[in-house]
Amino acid sequence: MIHPRTLSLLHLLALAWTVSSAAMASPVPLLAAAANGQPVEPSSIQVNDLSIRGWQHDGKAGAMTFKPAGPVAVPSNCTLYLEITYLDQGYGRLKVQLAGLAGPAVTPDRFLGLARSNSGKRVTARMRLAGVPAVATGGLAVQIGLEPPASELLTIESVGLQDTPFDDPNFQYVISDPWHGPYQGRSIKPPDNSTLKGKIMTGYQGWFRTPNDPDGRGWVHWGDIANGTFSTDMWPDVTQYPVKSLDKAAAVKLKSGKPGYLFSSAWPDVVDTHFRWMREHGIDGAFLQRFVSDHLGSLHGRPEWVLANVRAAANREGRIWAIEYDVSGCPDARLLRTLQADWKWCVDTFGLLKDPNYAREGGKPVVFIWGLPFPDRNLSAPTANAVVDFFRNDPNYGGNYVIGGIPNNWRKMEPAWQEHIKKYQCVLPWMSSTYAADLADFSKLGLAYYAHVKPGFSWANMKHLPAGDATVAYTPRDGGGHYWNQLSTAVESGADRLFVGMFDEYDEATAIMPMSDDTPLTPVRPGVGATFYNGPQALEQGEFVLLPKAEIELGSAAPCRRTAAGNFYVRLGGRIVFPSAGQYTFAVDGAAGDDAELSVNGKSILRVRGMGATASASEPVTAVRGEAMPYRLEYRHGTGTGTLRLLWESSAMSRQPVPASALFDAWGRFITNEGKPSDWWLKLTRAGKELMLEKRKARSSRP
Repeated sequence: MIHPRTLSLLHLLALAWTVSSAAMASPVPLLAAAANGQPVEPSSIQVNDLSIRGWQHDGKAGAMTFKPAGPVAVPSNCTLYLEITYLDQGYGRLKVQLAGLAGPAVTPDRFLGLARSNSGKRVTARMRLAGVPAVATGGLAVQIGLEPPASELLTIESVGLQDTPFDDPNFQYVISDPWHGPYQGRSIKPPDNSTLKGKIMTGYQGWFRTPNDPDGRGWVHWGDIANGTFSTDMWPDVTQYPVKSLDKAAAVKLKSGKPGYLFSSAWPDVVDTHFRWMREHGIDGAFLQRFVSDHLGSLHGRPEWVLANVRAAANREGRIWAIEYDVSGCPDARLLRTLQADWKWCVDTFGLLKDPNYAREGGKPVVFIWGLPFPDRNLSAPTANAVVDFFRNDPNYGGNYVIGGIPNNWRKMEPAWQEHIKKYQCVLPWMSSTYAADLADFSKLGLAYYAHVKPGFSWANMKHLPAGDATVAYTPRDGGGHYWNQLSTAVESGADRLFVGMFDEYDEATAIMPMSDDTPLTPVRPGVGATFYNGPQALEQGEFVLLPKAEIELGSAAPCRRTAAGNFYVRLGGRIVFPSAGQYTFAVDGAAGDDAELSVNGKSILRVRGMGATASASEPVTAVRGEAMPYRLEYRHGTGTGTLRLLWESSAMSRQPVPASALFDAWGRFITNEGKPSDWWLKLTRAGKELMLEKRKARSSRP
């Protein structure tokens, strides 16, 4: 805890804080204050090999207060800039607020360096404090603590305040708002921006975030990195990224024993690197995925880092780009007005149509709308028609070339959706492999055709699938064989434009970006991993819970926070460790009318629809003592009551619940390059482009 030492610093503070309404000439230092308001002298602190003169505070004891002796003049723009140099120990983040105001405390709206990664080094965090009101009688006070409160000591070397932005270029970028207005930077004209014919375009998500990036939202789309769990089945090769753009992945260790590092798409240098790879490997450009259900920043005054980064990177690397709206998860009643508002913002505020590198077809700006006809998106054909009509025919914001992402079973869709498909100018059937038939059928409708190709698929980490279980939603890459087969088949079928899905989607292992073979080890811990979904199907996002044993009460109580008591789907799994050698027969208890499927060691051994009594497996599982096998129990619950339990029996024991001591939450996988270089998928893409342009003549020309 802080204790007052002397009043000698009071005079120093009074001098330092003699601030006029003019700009501060240099940062004004802040000194720690005790509970009685008296200043506290810094002391010498030795931490490992670092000698620091500053202040230390127990992270669980609340916030440390720094304040001046007199009032501070707040500038007319009501904005101050704060700098904190501290020792990076432990994980979590600094919690900072400006108090002592004529109103509520002010927290930073833009910041860098507040997240801790236990590097053991000095770190300087910089932040902007906007909307600072007039100073109250007590004067300003900066409160600094840990979030969440932690047992680590918080060691602060210095705190400074000024009314002009810091010169640090990264901080300058964080406060720059580059999405306001047309692009003004260096620009290379693309080789041809008159048509998409003959081009390879790729889907670009841009959704990865790290705690110390410009967004500052933590680990987004990587998983719960702080707790060592992952949602991607690929680990990035980060050797070509600028070091300043990488964040240490908390305590994650790779197989080599080295610490893991991850990138954020909110950094312009990262997106520049991605578009440089596109240029080097013959990829003409990218469709930037814009997710309508994410409450678009344009509509809420929030940052649009990736949108600005993609535009800038495309210009700097001579690539083209276009917006691809993904309508998944947006309610039918809200979809049209949301898309209208966002597109108007893109045109009027962002200046999208003033960008010479924004993709055109026959002089028309390209807009890709993915997902309108998909049944599980729950959208109506009239709404879908109105959306396409807006982009094509609106007198002020129309005149666009509209591409539609549609299901690959589009031929079986209802007549209303068949008519809707004709409203597009180009279509992309998702995950279709009937390229020749698609080309012929769409040609009859007068529609251009995009062939969709992908290198593979896997989502074991996202779905929390048991380690070693490759039986659910997995398309092996086959050393590039799968990807090359799709590329060459599409080209040989006559496709004159290709869509690679995706460039950077490590989440579902569809990315063609470089990945590393030096991956983390997937976790193993006691318990049962259970992922719950409302409704009868496993949607992309579920609610994960770690259970102590394979048992769930079924009835009136909800099984977890976001899942209803009835009509849910749950997947349980992990590894079962067998206590002795022999044959084991498994069984499942549940509620009447429910469905259950059980697989052990990758083999389905139980499948029942409409449970009555206990359901027994059709055949036993042979194991040796101590053997650990992956298991997966999928269960669809209706409205009945009972207890979901996994049971087993053997010649040495009667039927009984599988004990907690035999169950481990061992899950996930990271795919590898299978002996190929990390950029192999980019090289195959370049070869596919050459094949499409007839520089390679035969399928046998695979690199």
